Amino acid sequence: MPAAGENGFEDRPAHHHYCYGLISLFLNLVLRAATSLGAASRVLNVMRPFLPWCGSMPTGDCGQLWILRIGLYEITRAKEFTSDRIWIVDHTVQIGTTKCLLIVSVRLSRWQEKRGPVSHHDLEVLALEPVEQSDGQIVCRQLEETAAAVGAPRAIASDRGTDIRSGIELFQAHHPDTVGVYDIAHKLAILLKQELKSDETWAEYLKCFGQTKQCLQQTSLAFLTPPTPRNKARYMNLKELVRWGTKALAYLDNPQPVTDHPVDKVRLRERLGWLRKYRKPLARWDTFVRVVATTLEYVRQEGYHDRAADELRKQLTPIPLDRQSKQLAEKILAFVREQSALARKGEHLVGSSECIESLIGKGKRLEGQQSKSGFTRMVLGMAAAVAKPTTEYLEQALANVKTSDLTNWCHDKLDVSVQAQRQRAYAIASAGTKPG
Repeated sequence: MPAAGENGFEDRPAHHHYCYGLISLFLNLVLRAATSLGAASRVLNVMRPFLPWCGSMPTGDCGQLWILRIGLYEITRAKEFTSDRIWIVDHTVQIGTTKCLLIVSVRLSRWQEKRGPVSHHDLEVLALEPVEQSDGQIVCRQLEETAAAVGAPRAIASDRGTDIRSGIELFQAHHPDTVGVYDIAHKLAILLKQELKSDETWAEYLKCFGQTKQCLQQTSLAFLTPPTPRNKARYMNLKELVRWGTKALAYLDNPQPVTDHPVDKVRLRERLGWLRKYRKPLARWDTFVRVVATTLEYVRQEGYHDRAADELRKQLTPIPLDRQSKQLAEKILAFVREQSALARKGEHLVGSSECIESLIGKGKRLEGQQSKSGFTRMVLGMAAAVAKPTTEYLEQALANVKTSDLTNWCHDKLDVSVQAQRQRAYAIASAGTKPG
């Protein structure tokens, strides 16, 4: 890009609309289309013949600076002081000891008009605070500092991690009008775990599931290879474990060629015959999946409110429930009723924190290989991802946050990365052992 302007393009007012359009296009490629910084630059260069109003195209480094400055602007820009907010909070961690508390918010009145899953563009980033240590007291202090700037929230939604739960409880002692709501997905995972952890049949199924992956992936039956189970979030991903078994069992019952070659039925029975003993358990577990999916969809759309449990019960009625499935459904309904009791008459409280989890996931993708170095300045990409990159927004953001502001923020908030420490350690070691 031309070096004349702070924003990375020539300072020609007549061309600002087009230049901010180019910045918006770069941001959307990286933040929404999941391209890398370098790939976004290359895409724009390919598109250059179709963008005659542009001079030179941004490099990946130039685009990165745009994202970081916009992220810093989103954190630091003045926001309306109001109690009409629901905060959603979570910690993100990487290699090393640093934790980063992310606080985002959605306006309650706007969400109640819209309903449905909260998108990134519905959010404001209120805080992005890396800390070396965290506990309830530290989280409470971070919440108090945020409340002093934008007002105490009507509710705080979280997955109730230990530090966050403790911090919210301490905060509520001074802000009794603020309620703490529990993310529905994490609660459902806990309820599923309670149902399945003592189920020996489930444990045996998981063992066979894992062995089958190794047995199939290098054979002619590789198309039946099960997905890789996620140890960290297994109960939040029950669907993929059960649906594979159900579909593979259906194929086992009626194997048909999928290529010009006949099906090796002997090998098929050898490798997948074990599924037949799980026909009834799979049907029961699939009912669990349907109950959980129905609950997730309802709470994502409607949140917690005074009629939520009754409305959810009606939606669960068409699902045929056996004794265990009915037991799970009743536990879920009791939980939804408990959370909904926190809502005022006519109020719908956001019941899902999935928006912040996907935002954190986007941040980790942006850090890419650098995530092995601990937190870097690319952590600001999470804040940039909520921005609506209109010309007016970009003009304000890039006018108010200079590269020097970014440098100062990184110096104040981020410790020396693990990668930098590693390089220093190796350099010192090499210098110490270097022959004289």
